[in-house]
Amino acid sequence: MVAGAKWGVRACVACALGVAVMLSGCTGGPPSHDESAGPSVTPRAAAVADVTTLGVLGDSISLGVNACAQPGECTAASWVMGSEASVDSLATRIAHATGRRPAIANGAVSGATIAALLQTAPAVVAAKPQLVTILIGANDACRPSVAAMTSAAEFRQAYGRLLDTVLDGLPNARVLALSVPDLGRLAELGQASPAIANTWSAFGVCGALLSGGRDAVARRVDDYNAAIEQLCATRKRCSYDGGAVHAQSFSAAELSEIDHFHPSRAGQARLARLAWEALSSAGG
Repeated sequence: MVAGAKWGVRACVACALGVAVMLSGCTGGPPSHDESAGPSVTPRAAAVADVTTLGVLGDSISLGVNACAQPGECTAASWVMGSEASVDSLATRIAHATGRRPAIANGAVSGATIAALLQTAPAVVAAKPQLVTILIGANDACRPSVAAMTSAAEFRQAYGRLLDTVLDGLPNARVLALSVPDLGRLAELGQASPAIANTWSAFGVCGALLSGGRDAVARRVDDYNAAIEQLCATRKRCSYDGGAVHAQSFSAAELSEIDHFHPSRAGQARLARLAWEALSSAGG
């Protein structure tokens, strides 16, 4: 896809050091379910029944960067915290299931790597969410060069620390760990369209991928996903998506018209459904 990689082209990872967790929630009825996305999946009650606050750890994908008509963050179209009916975000789906929309403890940062989330996680934990989503890793692979990519060992060590920070700090919460999207699929789309490739070049998108390092990036993403799966499996209250996000072949229509790299509203809706299905199939 499409995924997060340098998903925050205009953003700086350094802002993670000063990010504040934002609680935003509301009561009242949730927007109607988007029937065009297919029938809604009903999760086991234990998966979402107690979710009054939803924690978000991620990069610009989770912030809806370039998903709307203007460049930059558009959290209304975010797969996890969005309010737009067409996206049918995880927060919206929880609202449908429980009758209340969860508050959002936002620790996502545009351009974030796994190291940046270690800086924002404590504030998310302080908000005491009952469910925390983690979607990270694309920026670790999508660096200016292959040599600059986060090593598999560094990623594993940092991701383990992140899980421990969240799970130890929130002894009753669950974590939904999502796989890193398939950046190789994104490269295929770029090769098929000179217009897309030119846009990426103009935005300075993912040097490691565009400078001939496609195989190296794909292997590194596979390493990251193996680490996420293995680390999650060794911790109670952590559910992995089974590689569902990585397995998806996102289409050009599911990419932003602004940079042809971040998810569009349609791409965000796809991510929301994958996350909901993963949550639905997780144990209570």
